[in-house]
Amino acid sequence: MPTETLGYVEMEWTCGKCGTRNKGMERTCTGCGAPMPADQKFERPAESTLLKDEAKVEAAKKGADIHCPYCGARNPGDARACHQCQGDLTKGQRREAGTVLGAHVQTRVEPIPCPSCTTPNAPDAARCVSCGRPLGATAPATPSAPPMAAATPAAPTRSAVMPWVGLAIGAIFLMLCVFVGIWYFNQTTQTTDVSATVGDVHWERIVAIEEQVRVTRSAWRDQIPNEGQVKACELKPREVLSAPDPSRRSEKVCGEPYEVDLGNGASEVRQDCEYQVYDDWCDYSQLEWQVADRVVASGSDLDPAWPRIALEAGQREGSQSETYVVTFIADGRQFEYSVADATDFAGFEPGSDWVLAVDGFGNIDALSPAD
Repeated sequence: MPTETLGYVEMEWTCGKCGTRNKGMERTCTGCGAPMPADQKFERPAESTLLKDEAKVEAAKKGADIHCPYCGARNPGDARACHQCQGDLTKGQRREAGTVLGAHVQTRVEPIPCPSCTTPNAPDAARCVSCGRPLGATAPATPSAPPMAAATPAAPTRSAVMPWVGLAIGAIFLMLCVFVGIWYFNQTTQTTDVSATVGDVHWERIVAIEEQVRVTRSAWRDQIPNEGQVKACELKPREVLSAPDPSRRSEKVCGEPYEVDLGNGASEVRQDCEYQVYDDWCDYSQLEWQVADRVVASGSDLDPAWPRIALEAGQREGSQSETYVVTFIADGRQFEYSVADATDFAGFEPGSDWVLAVDGFGNIDALSPAD
């Protein structure tokens, strides 16, 4: 899926020594001058707006910053020598980049009150404009409330009991399923030999009669058969492509913008886009062979035959089907057995004796002529 860049957002970092909140591209603290350490994390700003400063945009495109292996100073991603000690950055530590920070939303934030003097300050201000207090510093902890006296344990609530009831019901249901599965397996795999006699045989053969009928179908225009007569078409979404198709209507569809940490104090605002391509979905008509009638022949003997067919103009023979059923009688019980073809069917002479392997459901699992 193609990815587009919508712009860049400057992040922030908070000095661990003095608590000053600094803009992401500041490499040393604006409050105390301390360098940003390699393990210091960037933070998303309270107010997320796209950078308009071209110099900062170009700096953001240089990739993750590099920390000098000699003095630890943070350097631009394309630097070869440290700006502070002139050391070789070949073996320097490049900052981590590529982390998806979340959705990008243009936000406006109200002024932030200073924790010390309550003076309103701009959302990106590093220090209070009134008292100079670093605004990124951690506010004093709120005194914890005195411990409460131990309460008498409450009786289990209904919400606490319900999960156990659900587990019990689930366990019972599982046991029932296992029992039914074992019973069904036994019924289908354990068979009993039964002596039986062929009492009846029956066969049926069917031939379909087809004729051409004009029918209406729908398909994409380029999939309509040559003999199809187009009736009406409408544009519909057909497929999604990574690039527009110049020969067809294409609509750009983009996902929600999101931010990716570049490792240099800025995040890149990206958007994944694709193209919904439209095509003609058409109704068309064509002649198709369809079943108009069926001719059936049947009998209760071992000499099956196909029915006689008289075709009319514009008709043809269609599919054929055949069934062969043998009925066995054993101690007043009847068992039906389907035979695959006429050749096998011819071996079941009425009155002949057979041994049937019958499962617990009364189905014939296997059979053989009696000795």
